[in-house]
Amino acid sequence: MTKQDRINAIYKSNMKLAVPQGLITFPMTFFTVELIRSDSWNGWYVFGVAVCLLLLGGSFFKANQIETNMTEREGAKQIITRRNGFLFGVFVMSILSVALTLKLGWTYAWILIVTGGILYGGYRLIRKQDERLSAIDPEHPLFREMRLDHVRD
Repeated sequence: MTKQDRINAIYKSNMKLAVPQGLITFPMTFFTVELIRSDSWNGWYVFGVAVCLLLLGGSFFKANQIETNMTEREGAKQIITRRNGFLFGVFVMSILSVALTLKLGWTYAWILIVTGGILYGGYRLIRKQDERLSAIDPEHPLFREMRLDHVRD
């Protein structure tokens, strides 16, 4: 499978998963906002956030399976899994950093600093994984190549 075929297949699978991910994000946003607004750590809101994170994790796992099935090299599969795990971790940490800084009553500057630091650190880790992946499997697309402007169909 060529690099372009892989880009097309990964992009199409990501678009199919975007609808369920978006539908899961709405209740998660509600639970997170209500958790922040409540005076205590209400168990139902924490449970709602946890269930939404599990569902989102399942969709990230599905996308990871699709992507790892496109290469035969075990080292590349490990790097792809690690990269997608980092991506999910950055997503979770950015949501939790905003929620916790608001819950703890920190100023908005801290939200920007903490979330910005988490996003930058995640970006650097994903870029590093992409460099290692291209050395092992040059035919596998980099994370930044899986966008609409690289799709040719």
